[in-house]
Amino acid sequence: MFVPTDLHGHTLFSDGRATPEQYVDFRREIGMRAVAIADHDVLRAVPRGAAAAAAAQMVFIPAVEVTSFIHFGTPDAEQIHILAYYPEAFLRGPRLASTALHRRGLRVEARWRDFVLEWVSSLAEADRLALSAEGPLEALPPGEFPALQSFIDRVIRLRRPLFEAFREHHVRFWEADRELFGWEPEEAIDAIRADGALDIVAHPARYRDKERANQILLRASGLEVYTSRHKAEIAAGYRAFADEHRKHWTASSDDHQNARYIRPPSGTPLPTLERILRRPLPLDLVLSP
Repeated sequence: MFVPTDLHGHTLFSDGRATPEQYVDFRREIGMRAVAIADHDVLRAVPRGAAAAAAAQMVFIPAVEVTSFIHFGTPDAEQIHILAYYPEAFLRGPRLASTALHRRGLRVEARWRDFVLEWVSSLAEADRLALSAEGPLEALPPGEFPALQSFIDRVIRLRRPLFEAFREHHVRFWEADRELFGWEPEEAIDAIRADGALDIVAHPARYRDKERANQILLRASGLEVYTSRHKAEIAAGYRAFADEHRKHWTASSDDHQNARYIRPPSGTPLPTLERILRRPLPLDLVLSP
């Protein structure tokens, strides 16, 4: 049995454009029964997304897309993204805020703010003033500071000639910070499990080092089979891999709101959802239109 889901997408708290409420509401309109917001490295959108899903009587899964690297610091360096899915019980009380990945997310937000402000401070005075036309950036705390897509949109809106310079600069945020991003995927997987979450390798077809990617897939608890990054034949291959190796698998869009939305052609298997949630799903919710 498969449940209509979208378990991987982004909001304005990373590299998406939607608010958490807009993200959830769109999926309610198209008939999704379970939804997750999986922003890059931060859980900032989760409380608002959970509230919106509760109002819509949808299942909401707290999630985050964790950045790790293979070959960090070399010309072959490559990001590997591992999705962490927490049981919904983590939404109650301080449990989610006490996780290691939530604390790491706070450090990521603070580092991002410092990274952007350092770049802005290097600009000519006219450029700095233009980027502050909607309010001084330095007055914003990390949790309110524009994340990647929001800041890019701000640059385009207020000082478009700076766009290319910032686009070239921003990749250093991940490539130069060994403390936050230089861990191996297996280390990220271990951290996810220690937090009490389920680890799922995101969009596995994306990775260039296929031998290393296969090692990570074998180590992980599961993989993302259906995603906008996977053509039908690629998804079929990964679904066969999941079946052969008894892995959990998921169906998602990896939506950033910068292209046409591609609905996953399948739902997520009920056993995978129940493993994440650590509870059975009632059939009336699963089967309702």
